[in-house]
Amino acid sequence: MRPKEYQFILIIAVVVSLALSAACGKNRQTTPREGAAPATTPTLKALTPLPSRPLSPGRARALEGAKEAAAAMRELAWKDEARMTELTGWEYGTRSREMAEALGGDELRALSHLAIAGGMLPEGTDLAMLAASFTAASAGASYSPLDKRVLLLQQSPSSPDKRDTSGQDSLLAHELVHALQDQHFDLLRLLLARPYNFDRTEALFSIIEGDAMSVQRRLELGEAWTRRPVADVGRLEDERFNDYRREIGALFPPLLTETFIFRYRDGVRFVETVRRKTGARGVNDLFRRPPASSEQVLHPEKYLAGEEPRHVAFDVPGFAAAGWERVVASTPLGEIGARGLLLRALSPAAAARAAAGWGGDSAQLFEGTNRAPLFVWKTVWDRPEDATEFFRAYHLLRPRGSDLIGQSFDASQSSWREGDRITLVRQDGEQVVIIRGAPSDIERALEIARR
Repeated sequence: MRPKEYQFILIIAVVVSLALSAACGKNRQTTPREGAAPATTPTLKALTPLPSRPLSPGRARALEGAKEAAAAMRELAWKDEARMTELTGWEYGTRSREMAEALGGDELRALSHLAIAGGMLPEGTDLAMLAASFTAASAGASYSPLDKRVLLLQQSPSSPDKRDTSGQDSLLAHELVHALQDQHFDLLRLLLARPYNFDRTEALFSIIEGDAMSVQRRLELGEAWTRRPVADVGRLEDERFNDYRREIGALFPPLLTETFIFRYRDGVRFVETVRRKTGARGVNDLFRRPPASSEQVLHPEKYLAGEEPRHVAFDVPGFAAAGWERVVASTPLGEIGARGLLLRALSPAAAARAAAGWGGDSAQLFEGTNRAPLFVWKTVWDRPEDATEFFRAYHLLRPRGSDLIGQSFDASQSSWREGDRITLVRQDGEQVVIIRGAPSDIERALEIARR
């Protein structure tokens, strides 16, 4: 990872974005969508009090200058004090673990079961622990909306304090933009709204991080950056992550790495598209009416047209009657989730093409008293041709060593066996269904899923 380049992260980015949701939303509409108000706000677990220690002189000066720079560039005034605390590496890692648990450890463990059952993550994966590790490894500075302050890794006592005192510390300004967002738009209200939805939450994180990246780049590069075409903005941000992919990103599944990069690369491209059309007021409106899906971020014209994800129905009573009476986890993965999953077998460009026709989806994990766990992922696509492209791409995810189950005369269905589990992929027009479960359950599950 390039020094100081991407050593920042909203500390709950990985944690909250992996929370569960109940529904995908309504059919695509052309009516603008208001931001979802929280139905309930979960009770947060208590955190260990942060240490009280003064900032080093250089960082205190940098904080004052970056406060002014962030507010001026973002065109938002400070409503409250901007706070910052330096933490040791041990304290920073501990705080990451506490945040992961406080903001949804139980939900993350349930989602771990869904991803494992779907063959998306290896057996034994604990997303709660993985989220904390990912955050700690990826971040040297972060804004915590629970602590209402920027958290920084403490400088080594043996290192002289050579921080920039000019007030143009763009990395610190990036984090302070998050503080401004929180003061004006209440990030916890947005992030802790229930029911949660992986895809919608990833889209929310893209405006949170894209907004901060826009300020950071304008501070660093000035007019040279604002004159760049928006398409170039996304391409250049993607290139900045090359070292990250080879180093830290390589330690995690492509699905997690890609969604993390999405927030910055596609987030800043999306926010810049809006900012250049409607100015800072338009960016403010993104927090009042957030994008409904990662698709709207990847294709800003769909957000501007109010085109929402298509609803994907599940016959939950039918599954319950067949013995799968418990829905353990439920969430749409979105276009970015489909793309991230396909990166296990495809190049970035091929994965993006295969996911680009996404229209809506819902992934469910069912369990029953006398039933093996059953993973069902229903996806709908803009056209049958898009569904066919995804169907063929998904087949490339078949693990080495798995046994392909004979080819049917129906070219729109394939399946393979891994140990005691069968994965079946079925296309019906614009719909592709993926089922993974015990061999004796697959036929019955497909019948219910196609209703």
